[in-house]
Amino acid sequence: MKSTKRIHDFKALELKLDENSKSPHIVYIKEHIVRDHTKDKPSGRTLFIINIPPYADENGLTNAFREAGKVQSVQFYTKPGAGETNTHKFIEEPSKPTFRVCYLVFEKVSELDKALHLTKLSPMNSNDHKIQFGINKWVNEYNSSVLLPKVLKERVEEFMKTHDEKLKQIEKKEKQLEQEDDEGWITVTKRGKIQSFARTEKVENKIMAKEEKNKKRKELKNFYTFQIRESKMKHIVALRQKFEEDKRKIAQIKQSRRFKPF
Repeated sequence: MKSTKRIHDFKALELKLDENSKSPHIVYIKEHIVRDHTKDKPSGRTLFIINIPPYADENGLTNAFREAGKVQSVQFYTKPGAGETNTHKFIEEPSKPTFRVCYLVFEKVSELDKALHLTKLSPMNSNDHKIQFGINKWVNEYNSSVLLPKVLKERVEEFMKTHDEKLKQIEKKEKQLEQEDDEGWITVTKRGKIQSFARTEKVENKIMAKEEKNKKRKELKNFYTFQIRESKMKHIVALRQKFEEDKRKIAQIKQSRRFKPF
């Protein structure tokens, strides 16, 4: 059944696996028109498609639009957005099966016009490509997810290389900021010159004892009049305490009758 119904400037078309499919999915297409175009989604050659079923792949959509012309690239996203980018990872996370949107880029502007005037899409399956389902699909996805040690090592090395380059650029910018400007000002960055370390209780006590020792060394003794007065009073009190202790010891010895002064 042909469909030319338009919904908000979208054109509805049936997407089938093969000619004998009895329950096709309805996809909606229109020209991708935005203010800022990118190299991967050029103006005048990009077709925007929504409601793509989870089982559809790049080759399947290329086969579906083969009547319009040659497809240059097929880009799938979970939601519309020109700025959506995939983060670089050395282990790719499995994607969840969900309906997606697609940006289909043709090689020529005339091919996009043909795609917009299509009334029927070709089947996604062809003699060269068959979309897999069920256990065969799961087995292939699992086998492709297992990486060889050599491939994993190369990805890890590439990831660390880009990470080190980013750190070098950040350090270079911070060094430039730490230099004096024309007016003599220096920008204080987040990183300090002295690296901090975790202090244990033993290290903390050692540092505090050292600081106390330095404090006593720098302190001026008997410099002010009140300091001299206080030091004399403390000395007199200490002598009195020692005299009282000596008297108590002599009294104890006399009581034990072991006192022999001569």
